[in-house]
Amino acid sequence: MGILRRGGDNRNVIVGLILIVALLFFAPRYFPNLVTEIFPEIYDGAPCANLRVASDRANHQSLLGRSVETPLSLQVRTSTIPNDAAGFLNITITVINNTVGTVPFVYDSDRVIVGDNNTSGLGLIFSPANSLTAGLNRQDFSPVPEPSIRLLAPRQRCLHRVEFPGGNVLVDPSITSGLAEVRAFYRNNINGAITTSPIPQATPIFPNQGLWTGTVQSAPILIPRSG
Repeated sequence: MGILRRGGDNRNVIVGLILIVALLFFAPRYFPNLVTEIFPEIYDGAPCANLRVASDRANHQSLLGRSVETPLSLQVRTSTIPNDAAGFLNITITVINNTVGTVPFVYDSDRVIVGDNNTSGLGLIFSPANSLTAGLNRQDFSPVPEPSIRLLAPRQRCLHRVEFPGGNVLVDPSITSGLAEVRAFYRNNINGAITTSPIPQATPIFPNQGLWTGTVQSAPILIPRSG
């Protein structure tokens, strides 16, 4: 009887190991999507400001990230129009890395603007245009300062939220009509030059900072009125 019990215990151990292996295999594929559907606010992503900052782009880049024609996409989400001046209209931009490589993008949390002024970075576009503003003035530099380059890991996404005070929102009928739409955009104009040091050193591996150039936009969404 003791032998039978040990045999049963062994079978239980084997079954347990098989279940653990199956969980490790399937969880990375399906668990994130499941959590996203049930608790979207949990798995939307980290704040873009918390992402790793670029370091030595002359030698540290992902060949997979560089090779994709359009590595980034955007989503936008909005709260309802506030009921009073003490409230806020909150708009969240999600930046998504669609590749299996690390992708850099130009980002300064203080320079996410309203309207596309043909400079590099994130922004919002309202339709119809309104009086809302956000972000400091920005301009392009080459090379791009490394503190202004953030790195999205493979398949990672990050969030940036823009808050508009209710007092600025409620005075503009183009927003309060309930017909206004907003979309997010990301633009980058330059690959980014690689600077050379006056001190003799090895030739850089990469010819530029590996920044994707082009413009992507999210689908527009309606800004709903509360109630």
